[in-house]
Amino acid sequence: MPLFGARSPVEDRERLWIDKMLAWCLDEYGSEALEAEVVTPTPRFFPGRYQGTQEDAAGLVDLVRAHLRIDPAEIAVGFYDGRPPPRMPGAAGSAHSSVAGHYSVRSGLGVIAVALEDAPDPRRVVAVAAHELCHHKLLYRGTVAPDEQDHEPLTDLATVFFGLGVFTANAAFTFSQSSRGWRRQQLGYINQPMFGYALARVAQMRGEDDPEWARHLETNPRGYFKQAARYLRG
Repeated sequence: MPLFGARSPVEDRERLWIDKMLAWCLDEYGSEALEAEVVTPTPRFFPGRYQGTQEDAAGLVDLVRAHLRIDPAEIAVGFYDGRPPPRMPGAAGSAHSSVAGHYSVRSGLGVIAVALEDAPDPRRVVAVAAHELCHHKLLYRGTVAPDEQDHEPLTDLATVFFGLGVFTANAAFTFSQSSRGWRRQQLGYINQPMFGYALARVAQMRGEDDPEWARHLETNPRGYFKQAARYLRG
C-alpha cells in the first residue's frame, strides 16, 4: 500500500479472512446470488404498514426468507419472550443462538425463533431474520459444519454477500434508553469496521463504485464503508 494511501478500517488478518470467505461464498452460491438486489429499508422491499405485532414481524421474516430463496417448506418460525429457547429435543447438530434469535434443525425442518421484544423495531427484526436464515443457508444442506470455528462470523458475512448487510451492519451495535439509562447492545459476531469493509468489498465485486444502497447505512458503518472503498480503490 502506498505510504500515504487510504488505510483499511480492519486489520490485515480480518481483511484477508473477509476476502477469502466472500470468494468462498461466490464459488459456493454463484454470481446470481452476489448480484441480487441489495435490500434496503424502503417501501420497495417492505410495502404496507408496520405496527409491530407478532404477525407483522412474521411477515418480515417471510420477506427475508423469500429474498434468500429458501423454500418455505424448509422453515418454521417462532417467537419467544426472555431468553432464547434451549436446544429442542431431536434437533440435529448444534443449535445457534444470538442475543435476539435462535436456529436449529429438527426432524428435517429448519427452526428459527425471534425475540418478541424486537417485534416493534422492523429493522432489527430484519437483521435478526437475516442472520438466522443465513444459518439455514449454510447449515441445512451441510454446506458448512455446525461446529466450524468461524461459523458465526461467517453467518454475519453471508448476510452481506446475500444483500442483507445494510440491516446487519446498522444493527451490529445499538443504543437504547430506559428508566435505568442508556444501554449498548451488540447484535451479531463481527464488528462495524468488518461490516464496512465487507460491504465495500461486495460493492467492488459487484462492480459498483458508488452504490445507492450505501446511503441507507447509518453513520458509523457508512464511515467504515467509505474508508474501505477508498482503500480498495488503492
